Amino acid sequence: MIFVVHRIDAPGRSAERGRLRAAHLDYLRQFEDRILAAGPYCDPDTGEDRGSMFLIECDTLAQARAFAQDDPFTGVGIFAELQVWEWKRRLGSLVF
Repeated sequence: MIFVVHRIDAPGRSAERGRLRAAHLDYLRQFEDRILAAGPYCDPDTGEDRGSMFLIECDTLAQARAFAQDDPFTGVGIFAELQVWEWKRRLGSLVF
């Protein structure tokens, strides 16, 4: 199954991203074969990261939630909003 992980930074917490970026990227490398697409939401005025979205293959919703919760970014409270949903492709040109 494919899941979308949607995360929005809490006000004033985006600066934490730089400090933890190496640990975050190390964590994500464990899931390279399961992450279909990922990237930040960018502030339209500054271009800075303000959240992120992942499409990830997992067997269960619990696994997708664990992926999101165990990220070092999540552990320090960067996100004001973190949601995980099952996603079904209906249209589009992404190839999986």
